[in-house]
Amino acid sequence: MNIVGINAFHGDASAALVVDGQLVAAVEEERFNRVKHWAGFPAESIRWCLQKAGLTAKDIHHVAISFNPKANLFKRIGFVATHWPSASAILDRLKRQGKTLGLEDQFANAVGLSRGLLKAQFHRIEHHQT
Repeated sequence: MNIVGINAFHGDASAALVVDGQLVAAVEEERFNRVKHWAGFPAESIRWCLQKAGLTAKDIHHVAISFNPKANLFKRIGFVATHWPSASAILDRLKRQGKTLGLEDQFANAVGLSRGLLKAQFHRIEHHQT
């Protein structure tokens, strides 16, 4: 089983590849774009991991993304209710949310396939558990 792990839109964006339970590749995006603690989508890291293992995107069974918008939802709602954020903080959060909703498409673009050709199942996992 081949699994790609992605940390995206947090500091130190990165990708890792696990093949049959063994870590075979892992790299942070800053190694390619030379921006320390970069926090975007790690497209180059994903491509590098696949190339390092001699795999293509069609060989991937699962993609784990270190962001689950449902994780700790009630706890976050309670915090917002007692600590009302500024308008700019709300806008930043909404922009990030919008980016993470399209991660499957971003992954497909990174590996040069249309979304319909990907066989992998995508899983959103709370980032402290990944």
